[in-house]
Amino acid sequence: MAHMKTKKLEGLVAAAHTPFAKDGSVDVDQVPRQAAALLKQKVIGAYVCGTTGEGISCSVEERKAVMAAWARAAKGKLFLIAHTGALGLTDAQELGAYAEELGYDAVSVVPANYFKPGSVATLVDYLNAALEGCRNTPFYYYHTGMSGIHLDMQQFLEKADGRIPNLAGIKFNYPDLYMYQRCMRCCGGKYDITWGIDEWFAGAVACGAKSAIGSTYNYAAPIYTRIAEAVRKGDLKAAEKGMKKVCDIVDILVQYGGVAAGKTMMAVHGMDLGDVRLPCVPLTAAQKADCIARLRKIGYR
Repeated sequence: MAHMKTKKLEGLVAAAHTPFAKDGSVDVDQVPRQAAALLKQKVIGAYVCGTTGEGISCSVEERKAVMAAWARAAKGKLFLIAHTGALGLTDAQELGAYAEELGYDAVSVVPANYFKPGSVATLVDYLNAALEGCRNTPFYYYHTGMSGIHLDMQQFLEKADGRIPNLAGIKFNYPDLYMYQRCMRCCGGKYDITWGIDEWFAGAVACGAKSAIGSTYNYAAPIYTRIAEAVRKGDLKAAEKGMKKVCDIVDILVQYGGVAAGKTMMAVHGMDLGDVRLPCVPLTAAQKADCIARLRKIGYR
């Protein structure tokens, strides 16, 4: 089977939060409002049940319910990527098959990270097994330091080229712009390497990034659109001004544990997406109020 030709992404893809009700259950009724907020901010896609979406903290059935809700709300309007990685290989296979059944535009996998792939060759073998049920859907490998897997991604692309037929590219959440650039040029530049660290956004754009997947695009996408335009026009003063806002927002995430704070910040778009699941730590009412007030002061439009 030849390499699957895919269109390279251009623009911002939001790593969507999974909404939870007061009793901790998944609240899929919120998803249409989330999708509408992304479209209003001119975001081009949604990455469903990833890190920000607490996918690994959800059951297979819960993840399937969330994936279905996004397909109903945004299929054909947003580029939908389902994260289908799981600790259990059969769970990953089931989720991948369901994403293909729903007609998702792409799937993505963080590999099992307790028993980890220890080499590039083993990673390729594992991913081929995980993708067994979604061979007709473009695939983005999710490269993140949070997985504990620190393999060289240029070597991965060279090894996977032709061996993972539906490989479209990499969701590159790794603090190494040198490796990122090597990946963009690898194999004749045919793979889509989309950037994944919001606070390094301007640097990635300067290195040639055309797309990015990130959590803060849920509520502050216009800032990044302006930064990208500024960098491409050579207006470094405007890019620096935008990145100061980005870093001020990320400071709040760092202080309050990332996903919990980001979920709270959706209040500026009129949404209460609930608390995070343990072992992530839910915020107190005072902490939530502080997150929202500081985001409003920084500005997010």
